[in-house]
Parts: sequence; structure tokens; C-alpha cells
Amino acid sequence: MFSWLKRIILAFAAVVIVIGFYLFIPVTVKPADNIVWGVTFTKSYAQYLGLDWKQTYLAILDDLGIRAVRIGINWDEIEPTQGQFDFSDYDWMMDEAQKRGVTILPAIGFKLPRWPECRAPQWAVKWLPEDWAMWKRYLDVGVGPRRQEFEQAQFAMMKAVIEHFKNRQNIKAWQVENEGFIGWFGDCPPIKNSFVRREVEFVRGLDPRPTVMTESGELSTGLKSAFVADVVGTSLYREVWSPTFGFITYPLPPSFYSRKGALLRLWAPRFIITELQLEAWAPKGILNMPIEEQMKILSPEEMKSDLEYARRTGVDEIYAWGAEWWWWLKLKGYPQLWETAREGFSKS
Repeated sequence: MFSWLKRIILAFAAVVIVIGFYLFIPVTVKPADNIVWGVTFTKSYAQYLGLDWKQTYLAILDDLGIRAVRIGINWDEIEPTQGQFDFSDYDWMMDEAQKRGVTILPAIGFKLPRWPECRAPQWAVKWLPEDWAMWKRYLDVGVGPRRQEFEQAQFAMMKAVIEHFKNRQNIKAWQVENEGFIGWFGDCPPIKNSFVRREVEFVRGLDPRPTVMTESGELSTGLKSAFVADVVGTSLYREVWSPTFGFITYPLPPSFYSRKGALLRLWAPRFIITELQLEAWAPKGILNMPIEEQMKILSPEEMKSDLEYARRTGVDEIYAWGAEWWWWLKLKGYPQLWETAREGFSKS
């Protein structure tokens, strides 16, 4: 008995070591021939920066030369009153993108891009537990009127979104949640994994387009998403901030992402970068950090390096993070990052 257990442990350790060498040993990867460069756009973040969000969006479409936009369709914005939907702002965004031949990757669900990530409207929040201890019970028990009512309302919202937009030709796929299997990031309680899987199947039943699930590129394996979705989207962060250690640079070669993608494609046909970090990490918020300090954290030279790093992963569809911020900086008299991004995107 002990002998068999020992063999299993040794075999598992050997597999981990082999995979570790495969992922972490640098190799040269041929850059993709024709990268689809895109950005993530969040209306509420543009408003947080004090921007005219429509002007910002049009500047991104018309000046940066991008070919795709990832947009979170925020539940609190489209259904402020239960059962009454207003898609006008998102219709406008999709119309403007279609005029320019730009594709859309909509993200739908409860947890979507940009802090605080949780996008439940106030009328639905009343069904959610008030503290983390209650959330644990909410997740563990998996039943109860509060949970059921919230989930029914979320499914009704997702159905309304897909039915409204599914005839649009420039929608290429549906992203379900943002890092839905990761419960430790965002001002959000975790989502039960079984519910996330139900969401993906629900979306598939409404529209045959591919489903996308996103993961942390550095801090998760991506396997949970690969098992359920058609496309795995990964973040790519080279430098992060920790309240304990301050700024930390990941010592990962570009081939780490391409090889991770190759492994995940054993289950999910496609692997893309949905969040390329091209925005200064401001622990207390961009508006609370002097612009000179922001530009030190992400200088034009650093942005060029990050774009080239992403190119060297060999991934052929990449969504940059930070376009609203670049435009805000440009209007403040610091156009360098905007110009650097435009130049970088032109090199496909």
C-alpha cells in the first residue's frame, strides 16, 4: 500500500517538475504574423477619470488603430430597475465599432472588468449576504431563497443581454464573468464554481458563438476555464503591487504564456490575452497619484518593452488595459503613452 502511494507521489512530482521546466525555461517563440490588437473599454472608468466617455471611446476607435474592443456590459447600468432594461449606451458603442469594422468581445455576468468588479444593481444586492461568514454559508449550502432569487435575476439579465445583441455581426464571442473561477480578487464575494459552469452552458444555449473564460496569467493554471469554455483569456502582468512587498516584477519569459496556452489548448481551442497591463498600478487610485509618479511607473519606454514582450508570446489576439488612462493623460498634456500605444499597435 505504502509502496503504491509512494510511486504515485513520485510520479506526480515528476510531472510537476517536467511541466515546470516546460513553462519556465525560456525559449524563442515566433511572433504572430497578424496580431489583432484590441483594448478593454469601461464607460464607468472613463467617467471616474472625469472624461466624456463617448469622446474617449471615439478617440480610441479612430486614433489608436485597434481592431477589437472588450466591453463589460455592466448589470447595474443596464437594469437599474428590475425588469426594465436600457441598452442605449451599449448599442451606441457597438454601432460605432461596427461602422469602423471593429469587433466586440462583450463580457456579461456579475463580476466584470474594472474595480470593484461586482456589478449587481442595488435592487439585487438585498439578496446577497451581508458579510463573509454568511457568504461562506451561501456558497457551501447552495440553496435558499436569497441565492435562488439572485441567480434567477442574473440569468434573466444575461438572457436579455444576449437576446438583444445576438444579431450583431461584429460580436465575435461572449465572455462569461471576469476571472469567474478566481474568488480572491476584486471587491466581490466568490462565485460558486458550479454556478459559473451553469452560466457558460446557459450562454451556449442562447447563442452558438464561442464562450470565453478569463484567468490570471501568473497566479492560476487556467484549467478550470479550459475545461468549460471555448476560449481561455489570460491576463499578462509584468509588475504588480503588494501591500506587504510593494512592487514585484514577475520573472517570467514570454514563452511562459505561449507554452501555457499550448497546454490549455488541449481542452479549449483558443488562447488569447484579454488583459495586457499597460496602466500604472496605483494602490490608492490613479486620481490620488501625481502624474509624474504615474509616468515613472509606466514610462513610454516601459510600454514599448511591454508591447514587444506581448508580441514575443506568439499570441495573436491581445487586448490592452489602460486606454482610458492614456487618453486622460493626453488631455492633461502628457500624450506620450497614447502615441506610444498607437505606434505599437501599428506593428502587427
